[in-house]
Amino acid sequence: MNRHASLGTAAAPAPVQRGWQRYFDDPTPLMKQGPTAIAVGLAGLLVVFVPGIQAINPPATIVGVVLVGLVTVLAALLAARGIHDGWVVLIIPAVDIVAIGALRVGTGGTASLFSSFVLLPVIWLAASPGLRPVFAIGALTSIAFLMPIALDPQAGELAWLRGVISPLVFAVVGAIVNELSRLQRLRTAQAEALVDERTEALSANLSMVQQLQASEKQYRFLLDSFSSLWNSITAQAVIATDPRGMVIAWNPGAERLIGLSVDEALDDVRVNRFFDPAALGQFADPSTPRSPEDPTGMRALLDEVDAGRTVEADVDMTTAGGSVVPVRLTLSLYQGAAGEQRGYLLVITDETKAVEVARLKDEFVGMISHELRTPLSAIIGFLDLLQNDPENPLTDEQQDFVAVIERNAKRLLNLVGDLLFTAQAESGRFPLEKEDADLGALVRAAVESSGPNAQKNGVELIMDVPSDPIHLIVDAGRIGQAVDNLLSNAIKFTPSGGRVTTRLEKLDGEVRICIEDTGLGIPEEEQGMLFTRFFRASTATRNAVPGVGLGLTITRAIVLAHGGTMSMHSEVGKGTEFWFTLPMAPRTEVLRLSGLSQG
Repeated sequence: MNRHASLGTAAAPAPVQRGWQRYFDDPTPLMKQGPTAIAVGLAGLLVVFVPGIQAINPPATIVGVVLVGLVTVLAALLAARGIHDGWVVLIIPAVDIVAIGALRVGTGGTASLFSSFVLLPVIWLAASPGLRPVFAIGALTSIAFLMPIALDPQAGELAWLRGVISPLVFAVVGAIVNELSRLQRLRTAQAEALVDERTEALSANLSMVQQLQASEKQYRFLLDSFSSLWNSITAQAVIATDPRGMVIAWNPGAERLIGLSVDEALDDVRVNRFFDPAALGQFADPSTPRSPEDPTGMRALLDEVDAGRTVEADVDMTTAGGSVVPVRLTLSLYQGAAGEQRGYLLVITDETKAVEVARLKDEFVGMISHELRTPLSAIIGFLDLLQNDPENPLTDEQQDFVAVIERNAKRLLNLVGDLLFTAQAESGRFPLEKEDADLGALVRAAVESSGPNAQKNGVELIMDVPSDPIHLIVDAGRIGQAVDNLLSNAIKFTPSGGRVTTRLEKLDGEVRICIEDTGLGIPEEEQGMLFTRFFRASTATRNAVPGVGLGLTITRAIVLAHGGTMSMHSEVGKGTEFWFTLPMAPRTEVLRLSGLSQG
């Protein structure tokens, strides 16, 4: 108990010691002036109160004491303002040396008792950086020591010799102190630099430790999140394989869909055992014989992925129980953190319900075809009979009524046709009647047929089509329909006085058709929904532009069915540009993956 108390008592003054150490490490001008001021003050008291020490020259004694007092006040002011260095500070010891010289004159000259006081300001001045203080010491001490000799007419050669040698001695002492101070400052700077370096290294180490702790915490969080996410995916089978196709990861969705536990799947199971050879055979080159280790042709799919493509295909999969399930297979590369290939990732989605929905949709399409198209065709046919019955001719008013009925019946029939087409396009079952066609002629015909509508709306049509034929193997009717849809939309959305430009250009390996207008434009946030069935932009509804929102859906389906691409750019108030490209040669692999039939 006492030991603890004594240890505590001994340790308590440490902060106080550190505080005093700070003052000694960087002393103020007043602390440096203190010894000189005290020594001169004591000298003054000795002169006044000690009978044996007399002031032979009282004015000189007073000047010396007053000068020391004044620079002591200056030292206090500088200390109060925090000024510890500079030429202003060095004035103090310089004045001190001269003041002590005056004190020597007043208290005995060369025989003065206070001659040694000069050493105090000399050390202060010598400790300053640079060589100039050393020369200043030589000059100032010369003044201090030669002043009494110069004022004493009885001074002999020995006195003058002492007056010359003493300043030299003090200059040498100053030079030694100056060099020692320089070395001390150098060592101090090196020590401080070393301390700063080690402090910085310690801070860096601490920061690295904190970063490692944060990274470890984040890694654990991500690992826990990944494990939770991996275990929560039950609607889809997610399988990872090595480069040979051997299963290395098997999620709960795969266990549920395929019927193998994780332990069973990781026991040297090759992923191609779950797929029907006939389903995967479409991806293989018929001229390449299949390997005994890959009878299903899975290697053809993996080669597609190795080429940097993500493969999506509708195939049949055989479960562990032997049942066949229609699935949507997405196959991509499995890469490590550094980008190196570790294998493949398979995402398998059960399409059983989707197939059933497609079947029901086909039934609905058949019902629409029978229940709507047939009556509408009959209505239009009987209207034609009414209009052309010579025995019962219609009046002009009746002709107008019949024309309205016929126009709306045809409009409804076209709408039904569009609905049927979009349903067929979504199911990938609409036919294409491909043949060799001149694309330039198709575009020119579409522009010419849009002329009356454009003239009616006050829109100028501009056509930029090469005169040389551009032959492609396409369904001429469907491509014409696609161009008609884009031209019709452009004319509808362009106010009177605007223009619609149609361009056809041959690019590297493909042909591009572009329809550009100076119309209303489409807001950027709505452009991603333009190809959705029945979607209409806000600019269309706000300006009461007629339409049902199927034209772009149909156009895009036609372009994709031909292995092409479609895109657009639009700015509100400036206009819209739609374009689609068609390959010069058929993209059989694209058509195969998309599942669209060839006409």
